Order: sequence, then structure tokens, then C-alpha cells
Amino acid sequence: MVQLPPVSENRGLYAAAAVTAAVGGGLLLRRALRQTKPLAGPYTPDTLPKGAYDVIIVGAGPSGSVAAYYLAKGGARVALLDKEHFPRDKICGDAVCTPAIHILEEMGVIEELKAADEVRFADNGGFVSPSGLSYIGDSQHKLGTAAACAVRRIDLDVRVARAAQRAGADLKEGFEVGKDVTLDKAAGLWTVQSTDGKTVTGRMLVCADGSTSRLATQLGYCTAPPQGVSSRAYIEGGSHNANFDGLVFYPRWSLPGYAAIFKHAKDELGFCYYLIPCGNKAQTGQCGNCTADDLKRLHENAIKHDPFISRAMGPNPKCERMRAGSLRVGGQGLTTTFDDHLIIVGDAAGFIDPLTGEGIHTAMMGGKAAAEVLLACREAGDFSKRSTRLYEQRWMELFGHDFKLSQKGAELIWRFPILLDACANEVQRQGDAMMSKWAEVMTNMRPKTYFLRPDVAIPLGFALLREIWQQKVMKRPDQYVMPAAAKQQEQQHAVSGAPQAGGSSSPARRRRRQRRRRRRQQQKRQRGRGAQAGYQ
Repeated sequence: MVQLPPVSENRGLYAAAAVTAAVGGGLLLRRALRQTKPLAGPYTPDTLPKGAYDVIIVGAGPSGSVAAYYLAKGGARVALLDKEHFPRDKICGDAVCTPAIHILEEMGVIEELKAADEVRFADNGGFVSPSGLSYIGDSQHKLGTAAACAVRRIDLDVRVARAAQRAGADLKEGFEVGKDVTLDKAAGLWTVQSTDGKTVTGRMLVCADGSTSRLATQLGYCTAPPQGVSSRAYIEGGSHNANFDGLVFYPRWSLPGYAAIFKHAKDELGFCYYLIPCGNKAQTGQCGNCTADDLKRLHENAIKHDPFISRAMGPNPKCERMRAGSLRVGGQGLTTTFDDHLIIVGDAAGFIDPLTGEGIHTAMMGGKAAAEVLLACREAGDFSKRSTRLYEQRWMELFGHDFKLSQKGAELIWRFPILLDACANEVQRQGDAMMSKWAEVMTNMRPKTYFLRPDVAIPLGFALLREIWQQKVMKRPDQYVMPAAAKQQEQQHAVSGAPQAGGSSSPARRRRRQRRRRRRQQQKRQRGRGAQAGYQ
């Protein structure tokens, strides 16, 4: 028989086991006690006053229309309000990722877009790293499906809104919400009045009115304007040289932002430039080493001078004038996304990925989650925040936790661009096998933690070592070369006061740079005089 040591000799072991058991038991208890359905309340469907709606949705974009569709399909009476008349445009990158494609298929919208030749699926694509490493592959064959498709928002929004209308939602176009939006807590009813005096009432209010969200700001849930910004310009089909469906460019000077070209139906191109909030002053508009004021300059320089982008554009692209829109990234500026008789969805809630700048798929996922929670609240008769908080739990599970990793990722690639070079290095080595993994993560088919899997992280680690050797030892340039005029303009911009990694460009830092520059020039002159003396 095996003799066990006395208990006194294993106190550390038993203490560790006790702590582990306590922590595990606490987590199991928390999970068991976690609220999974709305509480019972007095506002069941049979108590709804005549002419009132179960849900009023302000904004008929992807999030609002998707929520309206699923609510109407579930039997709720829904008012879907939009200040514009369809079709109407929206400044956006137009990339629709896999989760949104699945929702559009459920709604029957994808077939409509195909029939009207308004969608193009990305069969091949890739990216260009800060040092100029590039890869364009055919990841669709590896994945078995396209990771994304491109649809102009003027086409997408009208079809999603009409799908909600066919499902039973009451679509009210040209309904611009005014300042008279009030909740009667005793009756449990919202009253929403338009600027021209029209009125609707309902149990639940959904703010889905875009990144600037005048409604959420007016009600006090949004406390700051959006700090991100993006541009968009369409290039006429047949006037460019692009032979790919989607390509992302990571110029070192605008990280963690990037530029992208997506091919649309009818051979049209969409060119976008994203500046994503990042850095110590992200809450006040710092986007890495840039600010929103730099967008026009970066957009135009890229088309004219970037060696990769200008090559794809060709010598005479028929390019429309740049337009810009704001980005509310990663929930920035929001105090909450739920309250009594209220939830906030889509761009209004900051459902834009802090690493990729993509927001259509998260808006649709959030809209569907909102519909599911509100249908349960309607059945239970309770719309208090004790029940609507289930919505926030749901979207956090779907993509909210991933946003936190995206924010860390954005910070890392801004401070260490070599990480993107390492990814490109390994993609070049493995080909479509690695490109498909990259595409899965960047289109939300897989969470960002997928990069931490040993079969992904270990090869990337070796790729990072190879890049360190190439850049630090072999002195390969760490950024690709632009024409002299554009390069000089970028350098002048950097010296003139653009924020630098780790903080703003203070006068003290500028003086230190100037002193180092003068020392280098002086050393160069001394070496020159020494060489002349030796020659004589």
C-alpha cells in the first residue's frame, strides 16, 4: 500500500486545491445565477394602447432595418423611421463580412442583390504591409466561401429596409425626429415627434441613427462626438488596372488606419481611407500619428503617389470627388447601450471594430440580437433595464469582447508596425493556407484570439524573427518608398507637429530631434574634411 505523507507536509498543495475549488465553484455559481431571460412585468402585448407600437426604431440603416425585420417576423408591431427617402447614400467602405452575409441570406436580400447585379463577392484579395511585403491570394477555395462581398450602401440600405417592410414593419420615410422625445414612465410609453409635427408612440425606443446619433446625444447616452473618420471615392469600371476583388494597404504613416480598394459589381472600384482612434489622446481625435484633418491629404496622396495604390488605379482613373464620414469605434463616447424602455444599436452604439474599422456585420448582428431580446421582453411584459441589459450581455458575447482585443491589436501595430510585416512574411511563405486564416479573423468569422493558437502563433513568431533580422540587421527598409515629392510632404507633416507614437510631438522632443540632426550633419562634414586631407 502506498503511504501518503502527513497532511502537515502537504499544506501548500491542499491550500492550492482549496483555492482552485473555491474559484471554480464561484464561477459555476455566478453562471447558474446569471439572468438569462427578462423578468415578468405589466406591459404584455394585450396592454398596448390602440395605435401604439411595441417598438419604435429611429434609423433604417443595417442595424435598424435588421432589428425591424426580426421583430416584425416575431409578431411585434414596429415603426421604422428614417429622415431620408430611399434610395439614399451613406459614406461607408461597403464591405459586407461573412456574419452579415448570413443575415442577408435569411432576409432574402442576397438573392435580390445578385439578381440586380448589385453585389460582388470577394474571390481573391490580400494586403500590403508597412514595409511593402504583399500577397494576393484565392482564399475562397480554402474557406469554401467568400469572406466578404462589396455592396454600395445606396443599394444595400434600401433593400434591407424594404425587406423589413415586407416582414410587417411600418416604414416611415422622411420622418426626421425632432427634440420632442419623451418617456411616460407611468404608462410605459415613448412619444416621438417629427420636426413637421407627426407623432408616434411605443413601448420601446431603439436608437439606430448612425455614428453621430443625434437622438442618443439628445437623451444623454452619448457624451462625445465620434473620433474616427473615413473617406470614400468610387472609380468608374474600365478606367482602372485592379485585377483583384479586395486589397488592404497599411502605410506606416497612418497606422493603425489603412487604405482599401474593393471591387464592386460592374467592375466599379471603391477606394477608402480609414483613420482609427489610437494613442494617448484617442478620445480627443488622435488616430495614431494622424488626426481627422489629415484625411483629405492622405486620401489624395495615396491615389497619386502610393506605389501600390496608384498602380492599381492606373494612369487615368475616372475617380469621383472624395467624401468623408465619421466613425464611432469600439463604443467610444457611450455611457451605456441599454436603459428603461431603450436600447442603442449599430454605429450609434459604436459597433465598429477598432482594428478593422468594419461595422456593417456588427451592426446587423447587434440588430438581430436586439430583436431577440425585445421579443422576449415583449412576451414577459417588462422593458426595464433589468431586462434590457440582456441585450448588452448578448452583443458582448457576439463581438464586444473581441473589440477589446481589437483595441489592443490596433495599439500594437501602431507602435510596432513590424508585426504586420511578420504577418505578410508568413502569408508569403504559406500562401493561401495562411491568407485564409487572416481573412477569417479580419472578417469576424473567427475571434482575434485565433491568432494565439499554437498553429498560428508559432509560425508568426518565427516570421517576426525573420523580419527583425531583415530590418534591423540586414537594413531592409521598414517602409515602402513613395515618390520624392510625396515623401517630402509626409516628412514635413511629421516634423510640423503631428502626434507621434507614445504621445504628442512636444517642443522638447522637436528640439532633441533638431540637435541630433545637427550633430549628424557636423559629423558628416568632419568626415568629409578628413577624407580631403588624406587625399591631399
